[in-house]
Order: sequence, then C-alpha cells, then structure tokens
Amino acid sequence: MKSKNFWNVILGALIVASYQPLAIADEVFKRDYGFSTPIPATGKVTIRKPIKDLPAKSLFAICPAKSSLQDFAESTSFLVMICRDKKNELQKYWIQKNKKTGSVLRLTALDLPNSQPSAWTSGDYQVNIYRDGRNPQLINAYLESYNTKTKQGRAEALLYYYSKFHVSQ
Repeated sequence: MKSKNFWNVILGALIVASYQPLAIADEVFKRDYGFSTPIPATGKVTIRKPIKDLPAKSLFAICPAKSSLQDFAESTSFLVMICRDKKNELQKYWIQKNKKTGSVLRLTALDLPNSQPSAWTSGDYQVNIYRDGRNPQLINAYLESYNTKTKQGRAEALLYYYSKFHVSQ
C-alpha cells in the first residue's frame, strides 16, 4: 500500500512538472483579458467569422501586389491584415494599424497557410496572432507582441478575428 502511494506521488509530480514549462512560457505575455474572459466591448470572447463576412469598410490598406487577404483581426489598440502571396504560398505579409495614432507597421515572413503562424520579426520586435484552442467559441485569440531583448511581451485579446480558414462550430 505504501509503495502504491509513493508511485502516485511520483506520478503526480511528473504531471505537474510536465505542465510547468507551458505556465512559465505563458507568464511572458501580460494578457489584457484571460483565455475565457468575455471582452467588455463585445460581451463575448473573440468573435470569429469567415473572411468573406468582413465588412469592406474595415480594410485600412491594400494587400501587396499578387497577394490576397487571408486574415483580419481587431484588438483594443490595433487592426491587423494578413495577406498571403498567390504564387509563393509560403510568403505572407503583416499590416498593422495603431487605432490611436494611425501609424502602420508592415512586416513579411514565411510559413505554411493555416499553420499556427510563425512570428513576424522587425529588429527586436516580434508579433503574431495566437488563435489556437480546442473550443475556439469559448476562448480568446490574441495579438501577441514580444521584445526579444527584454524577454517581455503583451497579448491583447482580439475583439474580432476573420479568417479564410474559419471553421463553423
């Protein structure tokens, strides 16, 4: 009986240890709202829709030549358009507008369509949209920004996330 308790304690410790790196990595990002916290502006977690439902008036820029809009996201502070090159499917573009100042940031990166996106990088600054979740209708997607020098980041929950890869639940 004692050895059974011993192994239960060891198993429990291993389970906790296996989850610890995720918790540490998550602490890097200061989130404005928790994973399942409704956002006051909408009263819901991130509202996800197909890109075809995006109102045309939401666009604030034009995708680069020979590319098309794949994703559009809105957080409290930013609007983001993600465009994908039509000929080189690995080439993607990030266009971000600061809603307060109107300044626009443009970045390029490479990854496969519909993959959890790799970060777009400019100097020490990295950005991406974290959209994974087993039940996306119950969880927020985030616009994450990270400084590789200071090892600090922030994550703004998205109000809206329109995607070419939207799957209805």
